[in-house]
Amino acid sequence: FSVPLAVAAVVLGAVLRGTPGLVGALLGAVLGLAAGLVTTLVMRGTARTSPAGVMIGAMTSLAGKILLLMVFLVAFRGTTLFDNQAFGFTLLAVTVGWIAGEVVGFVRAKAPVLDL
Repeated sequence: FSVPLAVAAVVLGAVLRGTPGLVGALLGAVLGLAAGLVTTLVMRGTARTSPAGVMIGAMTSLAGKILLLMVFLVAFRGTTLFDNQAFGFTLLAVTVGWIAGEVVGFVRAKAPVLDL
């Protein structure tokens, strides 16, 4: 779900905000897709560990992504290189799309919830 949203957001950013909107939407899309990919890779890597190991991996990756996003936002505060609104809305849309895709994938997988 997130890739079509990213493409639509980049097109909208370019149409509505010009070149800064295009750059902002591209940055938001790349960061959003990278964050989702990191989450998927961490979950895949910790899937065979204990529930505590999965939680540690999930919380560590979440903290790392939040820290990197904060560093990025502070480094580019007040910049004119890209449109902040296009960046923010694209990042939000891609993240929501990725989460929706994960939910749909989990529901369709019909994985057993209890291990007897």
